[in-house]
Amino acid sequence: MAACNGLFVYHILGLASLVAVFYFSLLGEVDLRFPGLLPSSGASQHSHDASLPFVERRGAQLFLEGRPFYINGWNSYWLMDQAVEPASRHRVSDMFRAATGMGLTVCRTWAFNDGAYNALQLSPGHFDERVFRALDLVVVEARRHGVRLVLSLANNLEAYGGKTQYVRWAWDEGVGLTASNDSFFFDPAIRDYFKVYLK
Repeated sequence: MAACNGLFVYHILGLASLVAVFYFSLLGEVDLRFPGLLPSSGASQHSHDASLPFVERRGAQLFLEGRPFYINGWNSYWLMDQAVEPASRHRVSDMFRAATGMGLTVCRTWAFNDGAYNALQLSPGHFDERVFRALDLVVVEARRHGVRLVLSLANNLEAYGGKTQYVRWAWDEGVGLTASNDSFFFDPAIRDYFKVYLK
């Protein structure tokens, strides 16, 4: 019986695919990107209006210029790190160019790197201006390609520091309540570190 149900699903998927192919072949080329979000194929990448509007939230829905906005994007956590070194900087532009070529419009990327190689935040409240410039480059390149960014400010893993590094800093300075990663959320000293970072 289960094998029959599985075959039935494949028949339905096959039929749905044929209907979609037929439908889109009648319409010709269909642009699934949001109007005004990406340049048309003939437009220069530098032709974006200087004031790309922000996406806003109303309840549980995202809106862009009064219309519902749906994220069509990807995760490239490494952009700022690659933008630091001149030899790898081109990878940032290459990534945005490839993504927009596929119609992607939103990128989630790290806007933090705490206490490690190419760290933005070397220690609590001490920053590397060179890495700030790399983050600026990521923002400029995203804008140039019409991509909106979701900038992550910490993570749950040890990679790039994140909450583990904040806990380690507090523990090493003798001000941390516990060595548990969860203390990132309730330890006053760690919360103060993070507030300084946000500012």
